[in-house]
Amino acid sequence: MKSALATVAAGIARFALALALACAWTAGPAHAAAPAPPARLVVVTDDHYPPYLFRDDDGRLQGIVMDKWALWSRKTGIAVEVRGMEWTGAQRSVLDGGADVIDGLVLTPQRSSLFEFSRGQAPMQARLYFRRSLGGIRGAADVRDLPVGVKDGSACAEWLRERGARKLRTYADSEALVRAAGQDEVGVFCMDAPVASYFLYRDGLADAFRETPPLYTAALHWAVRRGNGKLREAVQRGFDGIGREELDRIEARWAGRALRSPLDVRVLYALATVPAALLALSLLLVLWNRYLKLKLQARSRYFSTRDALTGLPSRPLLYDRLGQALAHAERKASMVAVLFVDLDRFKALNDTFGHEFGDRILKEAAARLMRCTREADTVARISSDEFVIVLTDVERTDAVANHARTVLEELHRAFDLEGQRVYCTASIGIAIHPGDGTSPAALIQNADIAMYRAKERGRNNFQFFLREMHERAVRRLKIETALRGALERREFVLHYQPRIAVGTGEVTGFEALLRWRHPEYGVLSPSEFVPILEDTDLIVAVGEWVLATACAQIRDWHALGMGANAISVNISARQFRRPGLDVLVARLLAETGIDPGLLELELTESLLMQDPEDTIRTLRQLERYGVRLSVDDFGTGYSSLAYLRRFPIDALKIDRAFLSDASSSPEDMAITLAIINLGRSLGLKVVAEGVETAAQLEFLRAHGCDEMQGFLFSEPQPEALARAWYLRRLESAA
Repeated sequence: MKSALATVAAGIARFALALALACAWTAGPAHAAAPAPPARLVVVTDDHYPPYLFRDDDGRLQGIVMDKWALWSRKTGIAVEVRGMEWTGAQRSVLDGGADVIDGLVLTPQRSSLFEFSRGQAPMQARLYFRRSLGGIRGAADVRDLPVGVKDGSACAEWLRERGARKLRTYADSEALVRAAGQDEVGVFCMDAPVASYFLYRDGLADAFRETPPLYTAALHWAVRRGNGKLREAVQRGFDGIGREELDRIEARWAGRALRSPLDVRVLYALATVPAALLALSLLLVLWNRYLKLKLQARSRYFSTRDALTGLPSRPLLYDRLGQALAHAERKASMVAVLFVDLDRFKALNDTFGHEFGDRILKEAAARLMRCTREADTVARISSDEFVIVLTDVERTDAVANHARTVLEELHRAFDLEGQRVYCTASIGIAIHPGDGTSPAALIQNADIAMYRAKERGRNNFQFFLREMHERAVRRLKIETALRGALERREFVLHYQPRIAVGTGEVTGFEALLRWRHPEYGVLSPSEFVPILEDTDLIVAVGEWVLATACAQIRDWHALGMGANAISVNISARQFRRPGLDVLVARLLAETGIDPGLLELELTESLLMQDPEDTIRTLRQLERYGVRLSVDDFGTGYSSLAYLRRFPIDALKIDRAFLSDASSSPEDMAITLAIINLGRSLGLKVVAEGVETAAQLEFLRAHGCDEMQGFLFSEPQPEALARAWYLRRLESAA
């Protein structure tokens, strides 16, 4: 009877709650149409924030947030979709209307102007974590002049800025921040205590860092966009209908903290007649919570030695096994080989098809690497697309080379995932004990250095470590470090190389080429630093600067009476694939007031063919603003003529390699002539690069090439010299 009454009461409560929510959504001015109650609610938060929200081995979201909103949905009858994303993206999503609610938000003065907050929920402590070697750090006053890592958009960042911290380094999520601290990018970082403990323990860094007393304790809230108070009230009423004990059970399941006892001490005294039963109940609660804590600790221990996505050993276990292999090799006087495997252009694949597809590629790559190795060997994943293979009991280096070839062949095979076929090659660096190092760290570092040499040699190959590679690696590291502030220090400069009409000799425009005035090495060519810009994502900001500078130069030259000289700018693959390139171009054209036809964007043939359909959409968006579009390095990217006909391009630029050998190679001559004829048949201008001899000029003139550029006329020069060269040429022509 009591059970039936309880069921009826629960049904009435759910009906009343749903009715209240419907009223909240439909209430409004009498003269306005009543809005329908929401069919669903979109909740967003950080998906690298355990135990509140994180992803399991298969990439599925789990944690307190998932269970809490699932409970809310069951109580209200309203569907809820929880989305995990970068923290700053989650905040923007709610502010832009792409989501309804953000969870896990600390109330700060800055955020109170943007969001309407719930009543406070779980309290959260934030602390500073610092390397044990630093010492003397107790609070914000001690780190005002130190680099401190923070999660982008976090309350920690706001709190430290308000207290004078001047050198904050931001990271996309908590996991990336802890990883950076583990790699010594930062020695101090600020983070919510449960999240920091989870990642430090998982990555085997708990003994390397100390923590300060709590900087502050704040409640975690869910919130909606400011001005959306009716939604906040409706959601809050849903939570008001949920018992505190139900939410506590969810938190206890994931955080492992004790459930509140249903009986307090006074009740225990009052029920002195049944002490044994109460003690048994209390003991049961203690044991249950102990079980939950042990379960969470066991899971943390697993993550500290295993990669969550692939199940392969992670960095701590790799170092342990490699150390054991070296000790064994010392006893047997044998060799140990370390292969550092990096998937080529994986980030571009990830950006094109999405992270879920990229994760599936990584899991399949891990399975293939496991099939290539013996049971006694080790395959580990140490970062996003980087794997390490340890080969034990090696007798000859040629056996290591054969193994590397097998790995390359395995990874070169097409990845066929539900009908989608993609190709993803690899670059491999090899270091061998004892000659290339006697410790795990040294061997992995030297194999990494050799891997970069393999990338420089064209990717999809392997290279053994050589001592001189270390010097190049040191130079690369210096370049990469200096690059991070080069734009702010105004060390980049554009050089300009003229383009000449083959038939008349007139100057038709210039190509803007990026140079870097390195404080130690002097002026560097793009081949030395542009690949590093692309690897570190700095290419986007630098590319925007190049575009803005070129547009301003067109305006300034026009004001000086230099005529309608177009300037062409090279666009990187990452910049082209990033949303908003057309918006950037439109803004720069409006700000400078230049003729759009004087700006030409050069895109490599291989870039255009990565995703032709998406390329066509982007090119159409750029075309409508009136800028010119050309294909650089044509003849090297295996274009489909069907797609080439659909691309809204104005010019083809012949790769300099074909022209340089055209006089001695019948094949290169045939390719050059074919490109000229192809461009003419499609109504496109054809531009030859790398013209250095009079014989090459006569060849182009005889076969109807439109324009050319090269050292025969002028090398790329700074703006003042290029302008002087142009004016002298005008005077001589007159």
